[in-house]
Amino acid sequence: MTITVAEAQTKLAQIIAQAEAGEDVFLCLDANHPAVKLVPVVAVRTRLDRHPDLVGSTTTHDPSALVQPLPIEEWGELADR
Repeated sequence: MTITVAEAQTKLAQIIAQAEAGEDVFLCLDANHPAVKLVPVVAVRTRLDRHPDLVGSTTTHDPSALVQPLPIEEWGELADR
């Protein structure tokens, strides 16, 4: 969407919602000369972030076990014997 600043002043909430939804929104100082692009502010996610559907769904009874190596008996076929 390309819109003039004058138009944007009357529909700012709607324009912000469209930008947050992922639509490209360009603001023009005069017709057909885009000056700026509105983009949503989002937190940068990494692959290591917990998925929101999983938060609170698991319980770790022994947190230290998460950083301990597996005993050789539990390696199965992957064990170097």
